[in-house]
Amino acid sequence: MGLHITRLLRERGVRIVAAITRPGSEKVGEDLGTLAGLAPLGVPVRSDAKKTLEETEPDIVAVAVSTYLDQVMCDIYATVVRAGANVITLAEEMLYPFPTAGPRAAQLDELARRHGVTVTGTGHQDAYWVNLVSLLVGSAQTLHTVEGELSWNVDDFGPAVAKQQQVGQTVGEFNSRLANATRKPTFGRTSLYALAAAIGLTPRQPETRTTPVIATKTTPCQALGEDIAAGRVLGYTDTDTLHTEEDIDLIISSTGKVYDAGESDFNEWRTSGRPALHLRNDRVITPDTTCTTLVNRIPDVIRAEPGIVTVDRLPQLRYHATLGSASPR
Repeated sequence: MGLHITRLLRERGVRIVAAITRPGSEKVGEDLGTLAGLAPLGVPVRSDAKKTLEETEPDIVAVAVSTYLDQVMCDIYATVVRAGANVITLAEEMLYPFPTAGPRAAQLDELARRHGVTVTGTGHQDAYWVNLVSLLVGSAQTLHTVEGELSWNVDDFGPAVAKQQQVGQTVGEFNSRLANATRKPTFGRTSLYALAAAIGLTPRQPETRTTPVIATKTTPCQALGEDIAAGRVLGYTDTDTLHTEEDIDLIISSTGKVYDAGESDFNEWRTSGRPALHLRNDRVITPDTTCTTLVNRIPDVIRAEPGIVTVDRLPQLRYHATLGSASPR
């Protein structure tokens, strides 16, 4: 994702001043442009984040490391914030972190306010699960449910995600793991909190139901470099429901699985109420929309108020023909 963001930023005229990875990575010392398949940018990949940020003084830092606001990620964001730079991240929990990571989110929010910078989570969910849906329901007179269904291809995201989705497990292994695991909040739940805020609803208790997707025939998995036999797990579906004080239920079913030939990503939303509404996006290229949404959000984040600013508090997501003129507040 970081390398794809690099290519997009260069296309849009943004000056990249630094690239940082973990200490010990084989990428340290390599030119970022070369790694991204571009002409050399004269930007060597470095591993000393604090020193690099002090020397290069970026306006904003794009963080594509991990999903949840755990202590490791909180420390990464804090290092950027203390250097006086804004943060924009693909981390799914950062789309709306307060309900699921309250203490750390509050700590990071206070730190960002103190240093006068903004921290925002964005990505595919911002466009397809929050902005488009909140716009859709704006044409409703009455609303009872807002229900989304979506699918994404495990093979687009590599072996770590394939293992996370339990690809290749038996049904028994999947059910045993599900019964014994303490699961973190799903991507869908975080997105529903953001959607509730965008629509102006008051969340109550959330619910999550998880079901495996079973192969009906031998299916190749590119991410793992192996075939998944019929009867084994191709991935799973999380169905999240967020009840609200206004008696409107927000529901999202997210399926991450190994695709068969001819399958593609989609997002589909339906409402019950008056009138009933329907929105479907077919053949969505989710890895691209994830990164392009981040790139288009950069001016909004740079100009936003200090603190953790969630996407419901930013301007309507839009296309920017050029980003080179984006200036700090």
